[in-house]
Amino acid sequence: MPVHEALVIAERLSALHDRLIKQFSSFSEKDLRTQYHPDLSQLGWHLNHVAFIEQYWLREVVLGDDSRTQKKHQLYFPEMIGKTSRGQLAGLTDFDQLRKDYSESGKLWVELSTGQYDHHLLKNNYLGWFLLQHGEQHQETMQMVLQQRVQTAEPELNIPVKLFAGQAPVQPDLLVPAGDYEIGSAGILACDNEQAVHVQQLPSFCISRKMVSNAEYLGFMQAGGYLCKAYWSDPGWLWKESASQPAPDHWRQDKQKNWYCLSRDGAEEIKLNEAVTGLSWFEADAFARYADARLPHEFEWEAAMKNDTPLFATTGQAWEWCANTFFPYDNFKAFPYDRYSTPWFDNKHYVMRGSSPYTSDCVRSYSFRNFYQPAQRHVFAGLRLARDL
Repeated sequence: MPVHEALVIAERLSALHDRLIKQFSSFSEKDLRTQYHPDLSQLGWHLNHVAFIEQYWLREVVLGDDSRTQKKHQLYFPEMIGKTSRGQLAGLTDFDQLRKDYSESGKLWVELSTGQYDHHLLKNNYLGWFLLQHGEQHQETMQMVLQQRVQTAEPELNIPVKLFAGQAPVQPDLLVPAGDYEIGSAGILACDNEQAVHVQQLPSFCISRKMVSNAEYLGFMQAGGYLCKAYWSDPGWLWKESASQPAPDHWRQDKQKNWYCLSRDGAEEIKLNEAVTGLSWFEADAFARYADARLPHEFEWEAAMKNDTPLFATTGQAWEWCANTFFPYDNFKAFPYDRYSTPWFDNKHYVMRGSSPYTSDCVRSYSFRNFYQPAQRHVFAGLRLARDL
């Protein structure tokens, strides 16, 4: 087992724990226990879930000691407790205990990574990377909670809101030639759903060099995009008819009907050239139809990014909805446990690629597959256009 890499993981786990404690230890008990969105768990539950999962894998799975974790299975395994009940658990706001749990996890990892223990999950430091990715993904989800918290509070508008005009959609202009492209990853950081690596034959297509901007999306709104049924799939139109507002999730209007946005820092002016975010898959799909384009299949997205390294540098402003639902690759094998990906191969979750500003570098990659249901827009998600030749 590479000792230096194991120490790097230990340092990164410690830094993650410190960030979580620093960011949330000053929050009120109400903030830590409130569910701010029906699809998101409470902040306090996330903090303790991260600690539990680390203890579960390091102590219970590797060492065979369930004395500290067995009674918590029904509290912190997501499939065993509903989201609405999670905020009522005892101990969610005990940061002294949380610090001890995080510290113990770090010490356990250092001990297990010395090479004295023989367990298949320790090979090549896999378990350390797995736990780091897990914790970092939860910290990103917690940023979604904070975004919804702000929107629930509706902070007072104390900035002058400028009127800005929408723009026409920029057509996809980067040609990706037909060919055979390697899809997936066999790296130590790859999730089971990124495997097995395989070659995919793709026809030539075009993809946008940039994500769709706020100004372009406003153009869709001003052109009646939310009123024209022709732009929407049948399920999308049904969703649109029941949606709370015809705009991205965190956009709001002032008394003069000018648009601004809500960030975790409060009300802000919308930055025209930045990627639009806060969209459901239905909205992303409708915009693509309005633009006389389409969403890229995730294989096209990955092939384009691997074929053009500067293009990958344009990612990171928001997750990017793809055209297809989440599915297993050929020769898929569930790992490190059966339910990691398998329950979501239900043809009801759509793939997102790329990353958001809150995504850790240990998660962000060419091949990482995120996935959500098409109506969900609390995710930091936008889109990039593609078209056939």
